[in-house]
Amino acid sequence: MKQDTPVRLGFFARPAVGSLFTVLSGLSFLFLCMILPLVGPAAMHGSGSPGAGPAPHARANFLAFLGVLLLSLLLAVLAVVSKLERRKVDASPMPYYSIGFVVICVLLLIALLTGLLAI
Repeated sequence: MKQDTPVRLGFFARPAVGSLFTVLSGLSFLFLCMILPLVGPAAMHGSGSPGAGPAPHARANFLAFLGVLLLSLLLAVLAVVSKLERRKVDASPMPYYSIGFVVICVLLLIALLTGLLAI
């Protein structure tokens, strides 16, 4: 007679942890989209009106946006790691949306650092 032993899950393999990181990464990405105008063309180059120039606190805006972007990227990576750990345990589906968040955050980071967001 075989006795089923309960499987001890690591912290990242728990379903609630993966869901929590996914929700937090989605919320942080929503906030990131809301503050995107802080580093847009009008903030970095001025509105186009005569005498209008860059925002006086453009560097602080850039750093704030970079911080939120890195937080979003970190949460998205943690969500992917957690969901992949869970996938090893119970063959859950591939976390395509979480991987998509990571790709979008990396592309935004590249665009921010190369100045493409300010064009």
